[in-house]
Amino acid sequence: MNWKKFDESTGVPSLSKTVINSVGAFVPSYEEQQKIGAFFKSIDDTITLHQRKLDLLKEQKKGFLQKMFV
Repeated sequence: MNWKKFDESTGVPSLSKTVINSVGAFVPSYEEQQKIGAFFKSIDDTITLHQRKLDLLKEQKKGFLQKMFV
C-alpha cells in the first residue's frame, strides 16, 4: 500500500486516524482464509517430513563414515 499518497503533512510525514480508517483493505472470505491456511499447513508438513528425512540421512552418513575409518 502506498501510504505516501495519504500523507497530510508539510514536513514530517504523518497520517491521521481519520485517513487511516478511511482506507479500504481487501480481506479474503473466511472460506478462502481456511483454504489458504490449509495450503500453508500442508507446505509446513511437507517441510517437516523432508527435514526428518534429511536428519535420518545425515545420521546414516555419519554411521557409514565411522565404518569406513574403523
